[in-house]
Amino acid sequence: MSRVNDNIPTKLALERSANDDALKTGNATVTSSTPDDATASKDATPPIDEYAGPWTGWAELENDPVIFTTLLREWGVPSIQVNEVVPLDSIFDHDPDEIFGLIFLSRWVPQESENEITEAPKGVWFANQTSSFSCATVSLMNIVNNHPNIDLGSSLNDFRTKTMSMTPKERGLALDAFDHVREVHNSFATDIDKMNVDLRLKQDFTAAEKKKKEQSKRPRKRRKQMQDFDDEENGFHFVAYVPVEGVVWKMDGMEVFPRQVGPLSESDSWVAMVLPELQAQWESASTNDLEFSLLSLTKMKDASSMGQDQQKMDRLREDWGPFFAQIIRTHAEKGTLKDLLG
Repeated sequence: MSRVNDNIPTKLALERSANDDALKTGNATVTSSTPDDATASKDATPPIDEYAGPWTGWAELENDPVIFTTLLREWGVPSIQVNEVVPLDSIFDHDPDEIFGLIFLSRWVPQESENEITEAPKGVWFANQTSSFSCATVSLMNIVNNHPNIDLGSSLNDFRTKTMSMTPKERGLALDAFDHVREVHNSFATDIDKMNVDLRLKQDFTAAEKKKKEQSKRPRKRRKQMQDFDDEENGFHFVAYVPVEGVVWKMDGMEVFPRQVGPLSESDSWVAMVLPELQAQWESASTNDLEFSLLSLTKMKDASSMGQDQQKMDRLREDWGPFFAQIIRTHAEKGTLKDLLG
C-alpha cells in the first residue's frame, strides 16, 4: 500500500532551497485544484493547519514490516517483531510455536462461501473493521489480543480485558475510539495524507449514492445484473490468521465473524494447516499480476537492528507537506501551477 507522497515531482524537489524561509511562517496552504483548474484563486484552497488538530480518521499505511513492528512497540508491545515472508516456504524459518500470527495482504474480494460460524466464538478476540483504512491495525489487534501470554503493556492489556466480553462490532467501535492506538497508527501520516483520505472517503460516498440512485431507476432484473462484483474498485486489505483455543482462525475485519480454518491438535502445525489456503491466494495474486505479501508475527530475537529501524521510521515520519504546500500555493498565485504539474 503506497503513501500519497511517495513519488515527489522533480520540479518540486529542485525548489526546496528557494522556499526554506517560507516554511518558517507555519501558515502554508495547499490548493484543492486539479491541473484543469490550476489557476483558481488562493481563496479556494483549504488551509493545512485545520488538519493539525486531533484527527479521527485512519491513514493508509505502507506494507512495511518495520512499520508494523514500530506500531507494536509504540503501543507498548516490545517483544514482537514483524517479518516479511519471501519466498512462501521461508515461513518455516521459525518454529510454529514462535509464530503468533500471519497477515496476508492482497486485493479484497468477497468470500464465495457462507461462513459456518454464525455467532461470536467464546474465548476468541475478534474485532470488526468499523473505519476505512484501519485494516492494518485491526489485523494486528486480532492477533496479539488472542495471546494472553504476551505482555501487551498496561494500555493494551487493560483494553483487552475491558473488550473481551464485547461483540466483534463493539470491539471494532472501541478500537476505533482508542486514541492511543489511532494516534500511533496515524503518526506515519502527513497532513496531506489525511486530506487525501478525507477526499477519497467523500468521493466514495458520492459515488455510492450516485450508483444507488441509478440502480433504483432500473428494472429489478437488470439491477441484479449490475451488482456483479468488480474487483478493480476494491483496495488492498490485510487479513490475519491466528491459532486460538485449539482452532486456527481466519480473521477478516470486513466480515461479521472469523472463519474457522480447522481444528488443531497437539501434534499439528497450525502454520502447515494455513499453508494450502495461502498458497492458493499467492498463486491467484501472481496469475492476475496483483500486489500481495505475507507477514509473520514472531518473538523478538534480535534487537540489534532497532536503532537502524528507528532511523528509517524517523525518515518516513518527516512531513514535507508544508514545504510542498508552500510551493504549490506560490505557483497557484502566479498562475503557473499547470506548468509545474506538467
